[in-house]
Amino acid sequence: MSGRYSAESAVDRLSAPVALTYLVYATAAVFFLFPVLWVVSMSLRQPGEVLSYPVQFVPRRVTLDPYVRVLQDSGMLTWIFNSLKIAILEVVGIVLVTTPAAYAFSRFDFRGKRHVLFGVLLFQMISPVVIVIPLYNMMAQLNLLDTHLGLILLYIGLQVPFSIWLLKSYFDTIPEGLDEAARVDGCSRLQTLIYVLLPSVAPGIAVVAIFNFVFSWAEFVMAFTVLSESDLYTVSIGLFSFQGQYSMDWRVVAAASVIAMAPLLVMFVALQRYFVKGLVEGAVKG
Repeated sequence: MSGRYSAESAVDRLSAPVALTYLVYATAAVFFLFPVLWVVSMSLRQPGEVLSYPVQFVPRRVTLDPYVRVLQDSGMLTWIFNSLKIAILEVVGIVLVTTPAAYAFSRFDFRGKRHVLFGVLLFQMISPVVIVIPLYNMMAQLNLLDTHLGLILLYIGLQVPFSIWLLKSYFDTIPEGLDEAARVDGCSRLQTLIYVLLPSVAPGIAVVAIFNFVFSWAEFVMAFTVLSESDLYTVSIGLFSFQGQYSMDWRVVAAASVIAMAPLLVMFVALQRYFVKGLVEGAVKG
């Protein structure tokens, strides 16, 4: 009786809005997962099954030959290493730059503060594609073309506005009484930021780090503009080069795409609880 009662209670609690919400979530999950599963399926097919009709979602015969070709006959491992290096250094740089900036915008009142914040937001709304030619000329004058350092600096500059606004919202949720208490105890501004406030905004920093890592890993336009040597390619440019290198063998392109997605999936699974915690805490505090 108790099991039947609990089941009926669960059905009663599943109202129409809740059921509609779950339906929307399920539809969105299918919409985003289907292309990924389709790429995985294509990477495991035999050569004659790629354009066969009727199309089989599950391959009749599984082969790992496309993955072997990607790992042996290309620079995929080098490109993955390059992307990891660029993404990690970009995340470290963006955290070091935007954390004190967001703290200053949140805690200090100075002339022109609103105008500066508006300028930061306005810059965020400009697409990088619009300014790619001026950026290319600037990188050429600084001798930063075909260097990972130049690309890292570009990524940091492009992501500063978004990261500042996101971190500022977290600093705004922390009571200023913590700052005053730390100052009474003899802490300087820098010590207050490092020892008192950073633990409270750690979820926000995690969210900023994850967003920037994904941006650096998947970005194509700036990397394609700055880098021209294959040994310096990132994963996104490497995937683009597969189209001509293998005469549009879609199995190899799909296998390379799956390998390129794997580090992001591992990172998201490993840091999922920090990512969700950061977003939830920011929304609740806001």
